[in-house]
This record gives sequence, C-alpha cells and structure tokens, in this order.
Amino acid sequence: MSNAAAAQSNLLIVDDEPNQLLTLRDIFESEGFQVCTCQSYDEAMEQCGNQVFAVAILDLQLHGQDGIGLLRQMQQLQPAMRVIIHTGYGSFHSAKDAVNLGAFAYVEKSYDPAELILRVHRAAKDLLSEALSHSEQKFRELLDDVKAIVWECRLPQRRFTFVSQQAESILGFPVHRWIDEPTFWDERIVEEDRSRYEAFFTADAARADGSRDGDLELRVVASDGRIVWLHIVTHLVLDADGNPQMLRGAMFDVTHQKVSEQQLRDMEIQLEHVSRLTTLGEMVAGIAHEINQPLAAIANFAVAAKVAIAKDKCEHSMPVESWLETICDQTENCGQIIRGLRSFVKRGHGDQQWIDLNQIVRDSVDLVECNPHNQCAEFVCPHPDTPLMVFGNPVQLRQVLVNLLQNACDATRDRVHPTIAINVAVGGEHARVSVRDNGTGIAPEQQAKVFDAFYTTKQEGIGMGLAISKSIVEAHGGKLSYDSSSDGSTFYIALPLSNDSPQTDAPPQEHSLS
Repeated sequence: MSNAAAAQSNLLIVDDEPNQLLTLRDIFESEGFQVCTCQSYDEAMEQCGNQVFAVAILDLQLHGQDGIGLLRQMQQLQPAMRVIIHTGYGSFHSAKDAVNLGAFAYVEKSYDPAELILRVHRAAKDLLSEALSHSEQKFRELLDDVKAIVWECRLPQRRFTFVSQQAESILGFPVHRWIDEPTFWDERIVEEDRSRYEAFFTADAARADGSRDGDLELRVVASDGRIVWLHIVTHLVLDADGNPQMLRGAMFDVTHQKVSEQQLRDMEIQLEHVSRLTTLGEMVAGIAHEINQPLAAIANFAVAAKVAIAKDKCEHSMPVESWLETICDQTENCGQIIRGLRSFVKRGHGDQQWIDLNQIVRDSVDLVECNPHNQCAEFVCPHPDTPLMVFGNPVQLRQVLVNLLQNACDATRDRVHPTIAINVAVGGEHARVSVRDNGTGIAPEQQAKVFDAFYTTKQEGIGMGLAISKSIVEAHGGKLSYDSSSDGSTFYIALPLSNDSPQTDAPPQEHSLS
C-alpha cells in the first residue's frame, strides 16, 4: 500500500492502437502523470511486474486477447492499483464483468477525454486516501500496542490535543475527557506532587538549560481510586520564532516498579531489625550467663552463713537465720528467671520432640509473672495433672506463649482488674491453647495487620512478636488465630495431635537449656 501511495503519479495505459496511446500519453503527461504505454497483454504484464502503478487505463480488445483476463492478472500483481476500463466496444455484460472484478470505473472511448481525465484523477485520489487511512490506522494500532500514554498539548495553556487510547487502559478515564475538560488532568495529580508538576511543565522551566527534552515522575489517581505512578518523558516543540508551541511526550506506568522498590526498602529495614534482635538475644544470653555465677555465689555464702550460725549456736536479737533463708529463696527465684531468659532467647533446635504442652504453658506463665510490670494482672491458669503431649520445639513454642501472654498483659494495663485466662484443651485432632484477656480489644482497622511484620500499636514495640509467633505455629503444622471485641481479645494456638504420641505418664524429654 505504501509503495502504491508513493507511486501515485505513475499511470499505465494499455491499448493496441498506437495513435490512441500517443494521444492519451500526451494528455496525461500534461496532467502531471508519469505515463508508461503498452500495446499488448505481454507488455502490460511485464510492466506490472517491474513497476508500481497507481492507475491503469485498460482497453478490452488487444488484438484478440481478452482484456478481462488481463484485468485479473494485473490485480493479482498489484491489488492496490485502480484499473479503469476504456473501450470503444463496450457492452453491458463487459461492463458488469469489469465492475464485478473490481475495476474502478468503466469509460467508453469518445472524442472528448474529459470523463476519462476526471476518472483517472479520482482513481489517484482514492488510492491516496486509502493509503493515508491505512497509515493512520497502522499508526493508531501502533500507539495502542505501546504500553504508554502518548500525548500532545498546546502551550502555554497545556490543553491536550491528542491522547492515545492507552490512557483508558492505564487510568480508566475515557480519552475525550483529557481533551474536552481543561482541568481534568491537573485534578488527577496527587496534591503533594502538583507543585513539582507546575515547576516542570512551565515553558520557562523547560527552556532554562536550553534543553527541549525532560522527564518527571508523579502520582495520579485512577478512576477506581488507585494511586498510579507515571514516568513522563517530554519533548518541547518551538515555533519559527523559537517560542514554546507544543509539548509532546509519553507517560509510562511504573507503579509496579515503585511498589517493588518500596518492598525492597521494607525488606532492608526488616533485615536491620532482625540483625538488632539477633544481637540483643546474644547479649541477653551472655548477661544471663554472667549474672548466674554471682547469684550462685550469693546463695552459697548464704547457706554457709546459716551453717556457721547453727554450729556456733549463737542467739541473735534479730531473725538472721530467716533473712538468710529469704536470701537463698530469692537467689533461687533470680536463677529461675535467668534460666527462663536464657531458654527464651536460645536459638531453637531444628529437630522436634515430644513435649508436654501443659508444662510449656506453666513455664511461660511463670516467666511472664516474674516481670514486675505484669504483677498486677491475675493469671487464671488451671494446672491439669495429665500431660498433653505434642510434637514440637519447646523453645519455639515457649516463645509463642510468652509473646501472647505479654501482649495480653499490655492490653489489660489500663483495666481496674486485669485478668488473663489461659486454657489448654483437646478438640478433634488438635490441641488448643487459648489466651484471653479483658483488655480493650483490637481496633477494626488494625485487625487485618496484626500478623504483619513490624506492625505494632505499642509506642515502644517493634512489631515482630505476632509475625514470628504465626510463622512458628504454622511451621509446627498448626494455626494461630484470634477474635477480638471491645471486651477483650482471645488468641488461639491449634497444634496437631498424632496417634504416635508416647504414653501420657511418660515424663517429657527436652533438650538441655544450659
């Protein structure tokens, strides 16, 4: 099609009368055409094979050869070429056959060539119009295939004169709104980005460094309320006097890239938090180890003092023996707290074992109760005598329970009678631990995020407890869930039971926590 458009002035005349050929050649050369003449079927086919023609004038009678057959062959070689049948022996049937085969026009020979000239010009114009229409269609298809909004606007008003169809796919608004509504585009820009947009898109700013190209990233609001990041590239068009006339460019949707970049930054922040937590855990373990030794020394000296006093049989006005007994008891309590801290921060073993879930609950409650900030809370925890055996990692499960209990303490801190109830039960194929508090509950807008890493409602929290707890429980084949209301929250730990469970009267075996 493009070749035919480029050759719109090429005209082929096929007639077996030499005088007719010369006459028509002179006429159409004076009309501005590049004319090629042929007297036979074979010559015409040769020319059609070597050169592109916009229009062909074809005589139906060529020394006994069928002009209709030549028409068929010429259309196969050059489908875009307009063929005008020009004959002095016309008939209704020949005209009908020619039109049915796609001839552009059927003109009878006469002394006045005006009609033929008119038909040839119309044929050339029709070919050009079709070529232009085809080019425009291809251009629009190309723009629609490009995953960007191609646009053009007038300066200084910044009124859009063209916007590609991709605008509807990317932002959801119909194209005509960009063009018909003067403030449509400005109103779509997120308010925080409008000042940057204004500074960038003023003509003076665009020409400040002599450059006619630029780019900008900003956020716009799509038809469904989504925030879409667009990377905009522009080219400034100047008029003959060098003044800004038009601005052309493309807008690329880079939302996915921006989201990925933010996720990467969030991951880096998470890794920094994890690194600090790991360091903190190692410090706690080291400090606990160091404190344990002087505590043992204190306990030993207290016992030695009691023995010495007993041997001397000295009578004292003050209850020294009772004080020494209290020192021994409190030292033992401190040792239990430190051992609990060491086991809590200890890296869990990769392998799992049979453990008593009731004992894990008791140990966790004891550890949380040792915190002076939690001593106002009442812990309601039945102590069943029968062990409930589950297969898991004791250090990790203790970590989950301590986190849930500490969260419950924090949630009830403003209550007059803070109460935390812990219950262990068996339901179906699962053991279930529930931790219920009478706090204020979790706000509805926060409930979807409680298990997200680093999401916290506490002023000094880091937001890792529930995220880690959920991962630990799921790694054990269980599920961590909750329900919450204004009367408090309840968290549930469901752990799978197994038919291979050891005898319930067998003592639970745990790894050494020393």
